[in-house]
Amino acid sequence: MADNSNYTALAKLSHEINRLNNHLDARISAVENQLESNSEDRQELMRLNASISNTVKQAKALQMDVKERQLAAQRPPTMMGIDGHFDRSYYQHPATKSIVKWFRKMGDIGALTTEERSHIDFNRIQYDSFPPEQKALISAAADLGGFFAGTDLSDKFIQKLFLVSPLRGLADVQTIGGEKLLVPSEGATDTNIFWSDEQSGFQASPDPNLGMIEIYARELNGYLKISKQNLEDSVFDIESFILKRLSRQFSQKEGTAFISGNGIARPEGILTLAATANTGGMNSVTTQDGTNFTIAPADVIQLMHAGKSAYRPTGTWLASNATIAALRLFSDLQARPVWQMFGDSFQETLFGRPIVEMPDMPNPTAVLTTGSATVVGNQAKFTASQLGPLIFGDIGQGYQIVDRVGLTFQTLKELYAIQNQVAYLARMRVGGKVVLPEAISILKIHA
Repeated sequence: MADNSNYTALAKLSHEINRLNNHLDARISAVENQLESNSEDRQELMRLNASISNTVKQAKALQMDVKERQLAAQRPPTMMGIDGHFDRSYYQHPATKSIVKWFRKMGDIGALTTEERSHIDFNRIQYDSFPPEQKALISAAADLGGFFAGTDLSDKFIQKLFLVSPLRGLADVQTIGGEKLLVPSEGATDTNIFWSDEQSGFQASPDPNLGMIEIYARELNGYLKISKQNLEDSVFDIESFILKRLSRQFSQKEGTAFISGNGIARPEGILTLAATANTGGMNSVTTQDGTNFTIAPADVIQLMHAGKSAYRPTGTWLASNATIAALRLFSDLQARPVWQMFGDSFQETLFGRPIVEMPDMPNPTAVLTTGSATVVGNQAKFTASQLGPLIFGDIGQGYQIVDRVGLTFQTLKELYAIQNQVAYLARMRVGGKVVLPEAISILKIHA
């Protein structure tokens, strides 16, 4: 009977809503037909809107009650009810009602009113008012209760690592105030002086040849958009995550450019200069193995001594992770390792100079599994004529980085507001170039 009365009331409310909507449409049409609206029409319109809103709220509340009763009717019968749901028509103590609400709110005391909080007393609860426990839902199936199964959200966020070539930490970095940096440099010829005896006069010294190196600040930028719902509903600080990932992307891009940038709208890399005639003035050593194209310890020693000795005490090795591994696998013809690493004495050095991993440098292409009379096995193989798997030199004197504008972020909230999105702009202006080629030595694989 209660369900029938609810359906009848719901039908009446629906009919009333339709009647009010029709009346409102008629009134709006009448108002629009008038040349000038008056205050009485506006008040009437507001009154009708308020009436419709209240009626809709009542209808929704009634619909929710009907749904709850339908769900209750589908539950298994209990010992204290005959119509499929627990009969709450009899009196319940306020403490019992408060405890029931507290349980339903998952123990959130803030969801209770002040009066309900004052009634929470487990000593006064009527335990006999609760029906016996009957498990009718399972979490394995969504339609049988899985929707109600609780889930845990980890506070650990899995992030992939960026491999960044850290050349900035080794090179000379200068902040500029214009579009480029001019670096005076010595040319191909230098001045000279002469020995003379008592009767000879002065000899004219040749004029030194001077040059000017230009390093332009190139722009690196990007932007991304994200919906406001994601910003508002994310359990993580997604804005900080985005800015952090953008910063890492900038570090990765500039690191790649310092190694292999072509110099067009980006910095010029060390390997780009090495690919020019005479390796761009840099020192070079070619490996000895022309059959398997491996690197031998003798090649590494020759590379270290290819440049002027003044650069050696401040030199640094640059290589990819795979190449560093190949260097550490150096062994003699009896398969004994060349470098013994025991205890805590191991350091990231090669012949006493630090070795820094550069992910953007060339990697070996294969592993030599079978050795020969002169080459041991398990050595890394490279491509014939490959340039730059190993670099040694004083990077601080040899490579110059210029910063015009540091990494900056800008938030655009209005431009994409109609799309309900927020945009994040990121940009920087940076340049780089080899300024002293003789301070850097590069290894070339045998052709």
